[in-house]
Amino acid sequence: VEFDESAKEEKKLFNISSEKKFELRNVQMNTFGKDPPYILQLATNYCKGMETMIASSSSDCTVKLHNFHTILGSTSFLTELKGHTKPITSLGFVPSQPKLLYTTSQDGTFAFWDITSAKHVAAYNAPGKKPLYSGTACSKLGAAGTDEDIFIWNLVSGKSYMKLPEYHTEEVTKLRFHPSSNKILFSSGGDGMINHYDLSQTDEDEILEATINTEAPVNDFGFFGSKNQYIHAISTMEEVAIYDIESACEMFKFCDIRKQLTQGAQTPINYLVNCHYSKDSDRLFLCSGSNSGGFLITHLSKKNLQPVMGLYDTMGHSDVIRDFLWIDDLKVIITAGEDSKICAWGAESKENKSNIQQVKAPSFVKKPRMKAERNNPYGKATRRKNRGKNYNDRKSTPYK
Repeated sequence: VEFDESAKEEKKLFNISSEKKFELRNVQMNTFGKDPPYILQLATNYCKGMETMIASSSSDCTVKLHNFHTILGSTSFLTELKGHTKPITSLGFVPSQPKLLYTTSQDGTFAFWDITSAKHVAAYNAPGKKPLYSGTACSKLGAAGTDEDIFIWNLVSGKSYMKLPEYHTEEVTKLRFHPSSNKILFSSGGDGMINHYDLSQTDEDEILEATINTEAPVNDFGFFGSKNQYIHAISTMEEVAIYDIESACEMFKFCDIRKQLTQGAQTPINYLVNCHYSKDSDRLFLCSGSNSGGFLITHLSKKNLQPVMGLYDTMGHSDVIRDFLWIDDLKVIITAGEDSKICAWGAESKENKSNIQQVKAPSFVKKPRMKAERNNPYGKATRRKNRGKNYNDRKSTPYK
């Protein structure tokens, strides 16, 4: 992974020359209601040679399933999954089981859905049906986090597998199994900690392998590197930090990176979305956005931020982008956000210039409502002021 300032400039995203850009291919409304809910998260079961599905969770406690047409680069709505009674906090497809989707919710349910029948096939609950704030699954295990604890179930037997009690002092914000093993689990929390667990250990004192103190509440994290030996983490204070897993040490950190991103994009960057690691180029990219619907992609290195691409179209997003999917094999980026739109972006070509597919909802006047915090859209908007003075400003300046 190139962490040095001298990364070769000619190594562009997707190996596309700097003259080419990504363009909007498809726009789909997540709902046709008069007060459309936010789209909060996206997940895909993409696998070469198989039908590609996209799942989106919404602020109305539902999950929408969409078919993704890999040749056209467009999405089409299939069906809706209902069952949760409180906000959905995570969703994803179970590895090696592309027809099995999982969700966690603040209603205390860890649910598994058969996307073929659009019905839930299994459900797990923490004791007392405590609210679940995060979840993940591998081929045999499923894990969900509460306000302090982590509960793990055996998906084959359907029985409880393990409890990791009080390793966090605040909400468990994210859970991920390491790609190298189903027995290596990582968690992050509102307490600023990222914990590394070895689930193969039977001695409770040996389960916790390491703890990284990020010194700020962690919003999300992920693995990257040729052997997934590094962690990238984004805090609720809009900080980005890189850590080495083996040493559990910080490699570098960008504090309130929005100012530097704004200078590079020449338009206000108000928030960070997440990072993406491209295996083909062995590079880490930071994705951020503007309140007007712009999406900036920046190459992240140790001492340098190199803007790579900006995604903006007047027919695209008009509000905060919550999540994205980046499918390297298809050279496609899919974004979704608070305007209830799902946008598909692909490499620019003359043939596709006039073929943008757009599905619009009927005209309506959006009712005024309190703007919730981006990382907690259902709670009271009390902490948003801590996210930077520019975050509340609704800018209309597109990317240049």
